[in-house]
Amino acid sequence: MQPPPRQFVVRLARREDVEAFTALVIDADGALERHPESREASHLSIETSIRSLAGQASDAERGYLLLLEDVHSAEIAGCITLTCHIGLEQPFYDYRVGRIVHSSRPLKSYRCLDVLYLSNDLTGCSELHSLYLRAGARGMGAASLLLKAAQLFIRSRLHEFAPRLIAELHGVQDANGASPFWESVGRRFFRVGQREVERLMAKGRKAFVAELMPKHPMYVSLLPTAAQAVVGEVHHSNVGLARELEADGFHFENHVDIFDAGRVMEAHMADLHGVAASRVLSARDCEDVAGERWWIAGGSGADFRVIGGTAAATDDELRIAPALLRRLGARAGDKLLALPLRP
Repeated sequence: MQPPPRQFVVRLARREDVEAFTALVIDADGALERHPESREASHLSIETSIRSLAGQASDAERGYLLLLEDVHSAEIAGCITLTCHIGLEQPFYDYRVGRIVHSSRPLKSYRCLDVLYLSNDLTGCSELHSLYLRAGARGMGAASLLLKAAQLFIRSRLHEFAPRLIAELHGVQDANGASPFWESVGRRFFRVGQREVERLMAKGRKAFVAELMPKHPMYVSLLPTAAQAVVGEVHHSNVGLARELEADGFHFENHVDIFDAGRVMEAHMADLHGVAASRVLSARDCEDVAGERWWIAGGSGADFRVIGGTAAATDDELRIAPALLRRLGARAGDKLLALPLRP
């Protein structure tokens, strides 16, 4: 007999989560490059989230850490992070993929060439990043729950976020786990590996990027073929994530990561599924609800929580099972933020 599927709730990180979050970062083995593998760094991430919630963080540091918690075991099984405004204190770098035309009428020659420009174009945008799941939480909708929870949290505090939201996706790696773009570009300017550079970036030491990366535009056609092929492409493990982001209103606007040339997805907040399609409804407890799947947020401030479940909506009410209300820490009559499963 198979065990029942795991059930999760997404909530904001608390001070008592520091050990569990540190263990999650270590489990990620470098996948959470924005979060260094130390208790001190985890403590700082959680404190920043708490101070942001209390209105005590500056515009440059404001951000939130959301955790995926197993309803029954209380295991912290995943996370996602929101940064309200990037690049206000330390520069945020990316490459903008532009085009230059070389044309000569006498020679009957016309060439339209892709060019990479080192850019700070995305300064001031909000960012969704550091999505990670433990192996035991994958393949059961938990990633979707984290993504929708982040969007519903944005909707609940929309005034704190920028008009644009970005999400960087990991770029292509070869069979040995190396990035063809990094090997062709980054390694020529840094004497350390990509992982070490990303670790230094996570610790806030970013000035070296401006000091060492090439300032002049780079013609993509002059790069090795392997590097050309991966500009703006996505690591195979992120293909599903890219599709879900696109369904939620994200799109590619020709910005790529400076290290592996992975795609930077962008969304206008007004068009984001979790912002545009969510509704504020009054909770009505109802047994044996026959309805549709919804992403449902309850509580405010430190009590903000998000679950997925079956519910039925009217013009102003959401009929929902009492067990789901308890999971949200809500009661009949409370205001809930509800998002249909799909646009």
